[in-house]
Amino acid sequence: MILDDATIGLRLQLARKELGLTQGDVGKQLRLATTTVSEIEAGKRSVSGPELHQFARVYHRPLAFFFDDEPAESPGFAYLFREADPSILDRASIVLFHQLVNDYTSIEELGEVAPLPSPPDYSQFGFRTEQDAESLADMERGRLGLGEAPLRDLMDLLDGIVGIKTFLVPVEQQSWSGMVVHDKSGRPCIAVNAKEESYRRNFTLAHEYGHVLVHLAGQGVPLARIDKAIDLVQRSADETFVNAFASAFLMPRRAVLTRLEGVLGVNGGQFTDSDLVHLAMQFGVSGQALSSRLVTLRKLPRHVHDDYWKGRSFKSLAQALGYKVEDWSPGLVLPNRFRYLALKAFEESRISLAKLAELLRENYYELSERLRSGGCIWAEAGTNG
Repeated sequence: MILDDATIGLRLQLARKELGLTQGDVGKQLRLATTTVSEIEAGKRSVSGPELHQFARVYHRPLAFFFDDEPAESPGFAYLFREADPSILDRASIVLFHQLVNDYTSIEELGEVAPLPSPPDYSQFGFRTEQDAESLADMERGRLGLGEAPLRDLMDLLDGIVGIKTFLVPVEQQSWSGMVVHDKSGRPCIAVNAKEESYRRNFTLAHEYGHVLVHLAGQGVPLARIDKAIDLVQRSADETFVNAFASAFLMPRRAVLTRLEGVLGVNGGQFTDSDLVHLAMQFGVSGQALSSRLVTLRKLPRHVHDDYWKGRSFKSLAQALGYKVEDWSPGLVLPNRFRYLALKAFEESRISLAKLAELLRENYYELSERLRSGGCIWAEAGTNG
């Protein structure tokens, strides 16, 4: 690799375009003339160390990004950058997601760890209906040996067992819910809005999981997807299908019916607001998702579900019963496997402490102190960034 001005200039240009910025925009932020930015990108003017640090800050990229003469691109991420709607999702979140995916691949390569097997591709099975979604959920639960138990950590399951690189990414717009894309090697990746409550994130994770299984392969399908918040989604056939899959995967038929029967037996056939919230929290979903599942299972009339939620908030109901629902993450949440492989690479002297801090998006000095005092790097999970 030749670290010449032309190479660095091309990388600077790519980073700028991915954020949708003009040379003039960048010049204003860095107090440089537009012609200076143009000359740097063209390799006609060298960029100083301090200037490169400033470019990296504006572009949300590590310095190493600008020294790579072979961009780690994928058609899927190129599609995301091209199709991103700024009213739904800022491009900086896509940049972060892209960098995290590349870092994950680098960590695996550094540790000489084989990637996990990819999930099956069901795109040729002709799955279309809600009953097909139910069947697919049963197939996947059976393949993974999950039985009927509620899923306590869907992110860890998807990332550590299913083989989908999964991150919780903080974003400003609350209208964004999830992204799904293939990386440069064709492996599926998911990013979900970290600023949603856990019961919403769980459903979104399962929703994007359905897209990976059925809608992210084959001819004529989008190379990636950006989904609006569930409440704002227009019900296309694909969205209806993956919502049905998410519902069945998170709330297996037999488990829901068994727990419902138990509640009705104790309450003399009555099903109260408290019971609804309690069951929803058991399965890690919203009250709307739980009651919608009861409609699908023919245990609740559709009009009762629709009318019930017109004047009620699940969050308010849950809080009134003492459940903690204000549990969104203030920052980036990295998957456990990512953190484990990064720490392992550090312990084996494959990367420096500075590189470990960069990968984990943590303060170098705080991480150093925690490691020196025998603290655990998992203690900060959910508060990165």
